[in-house]
Amino acid sequence: MSKLLESAKAHFRERLAGGLQEIEVPEWLVDDAPAKIYFKPALNFQAQERIIKLSEEGKKAEAIVQAFIERALDEDGNRMFKQANRLELMKNVDPEIVGRVVSEMSGDEYSVDDLEKN
Repeated sequence: MSKLLESAKAHFRERLAGGLQEIEVPEWLVDDAPAKIYFKPALNFQAQERIIKLSEEGKKAEAIVQAFIERALDEDGNRMFKQANRLELMKNVDPEIVGRVVSEMSGDEYSVDDLEKN
């Protein structure tokens, strides 16, 4: 394997190993305290592809929910939601809150506005 590929892989591993970031969601209370959603600072291409594909198919809301499912982690780094939760998230959860959380998680990767433009 080339030195460049090894360096690129090492860089990505370091980014992912940098620890979890946290977002507080004051609208969602858990044990009388604002919910905390954790996330990693990056997604691999495989996860990004699932989100982008939905957006390109014109399924903007599904793309946002998919980004939420991909990124939302508990404090131990485990996914908070499964694919089976997608429909429930789409029908029964405030889209403004999910969109805001996804935008905060995404940083410079992509935003809800970017998904809506496609």
